[in-house]
Amino acid sequence: MAILFIGAHPDDIELGCGGTICYYLDKGYEVHCYHLTNGVYTDLNGVLVRDIEEIEETSIKSLSTLGVKEENIYFTDVEATQLKVNKKMISEVQKCIINKNINMIFTHSHPDTYHQDHRAAHNISMASARRYVNNIFLFEITFTFTLGFFNPNYYINISNYIERKKKVLHFHKTEYNKYNGEEWINSIESLAKYRGAQVRVKYAEAFYLMKYLLD
Repeated sequence: MAILFIGAHPDDIELGCGGTICYYLDKGYEVHCYHLTNGVYTDLNGVLVRDIEEIEETSIKSLSTLGVKEENIYFTDVEATQLKVNKKMISEVQKCIINKNINMIFTHSHPDTYHQDHRAAHNISMASARRYVNNIFLFEITFTFTLGFFNPNYYINISNYIERKKKVLHFHKTEYNKYNGEEWINSIESLAKYRGAQVRVKYAEAFYLMKYLLD
């Protein structure tokens, strides 16, 4: 079985699915991670905040620490905040789905987010998978909740992996500093603890199951 985790930006996949990646790797699944942007962005004054070298090095280090093979980590040349739903993006993801024999996809939720890239990532993922993948899960990220539409119906116990998830998020130093350091890490741990309490385990990641085929 091959799983594709799709994130709008480098660090989104770890935020929403860091423990789940470890869970499935331990069960022998082949894991692929596709970043729909390269994560490069500037501040309101046009000053570069993250450059491509830092982002790719950090993301590869982070996902590799979780156990993902480096050759299974993909980036596009689209800058952050510029992601669009179009034929080119959909076709590129479809090629990955076909060439890697993807059976399951984890991607962004929608419409429970204000971030335009996250919304685009969801639509690209769903369009790309529509003829090829019957098992699709939507993940959550702590600071993108808006109207409370995210109602999880699928949980994965990540109690054995929470420390590894927290460790790799420290590698994303720009984002770590941007979101007040350990407060960011603590919010992520708190969400995992809350989701765990809902299913009576110590820590969990929660998802909305879009569709699932028993075969």
